[in-house]
Amino acid sequence: METEERPVEELAPAQEQPAAQEPAQEGPAARELPQPEQQAVPPVLDYALEEQLARGRRVLNEEMRIIGALDPGVKSLADLKAQPEFGRFDRLVKSGLAISDAYKLACFERLGRQQATAARQAAINAMRGKEHLAPVGGGPDAEDGLTDEIIQNYRQYNPRWTRAQIAAFHRSYKQGV
Repeated sequence: METEERPVEELAPAQEQPAAQEPAQEGPAARELPQPEQQAVPPVLDYALEEQLARGRRVLNEEMRIIGALDPGVKSLADLKAQPEFGRFDRLVKSGLAISDAYKLACFERLGRQQATAARQAAINAMRGKEHLAPVGGGPDAEDGLTDEIIQNYRQYNPRWTRAQIAAFHRSYKQGV
């Protein structure tokens, strides 16, 4: 059987093209180049694009997790944009720095003040944490600074000592420590 060679235009499905497009080129070179409308995205490229987008989302989520650990007030990109240091942060990110590193540099002073304030408050809370366990009155029993518990402890080992002797020994012991 003889096969008849037909031009490419007859084999391709007919497509309507507006008259405002460039004039079609004549000759074999025009027939070999596919038109942009006819090019379909191969599934491999589509998959690669999806993988790249997923990788980008994972990196962004990890960076936002790091920033959230530094500054709990930042939970989204909108929160980042609302920060007073956003201009400096944006310049650092555009210069190629990782998002979390740029945030640390841009907000270093404010984050440092927040951490110092938090540490100070934690120390105050720790100091006051057990005040509620103190006995009513909370202070020493006498002017010499000895509590009944201290006197009992000294009398276990020296049952004949007077309160004055215990106070004198206790003062000397405290000075030596």
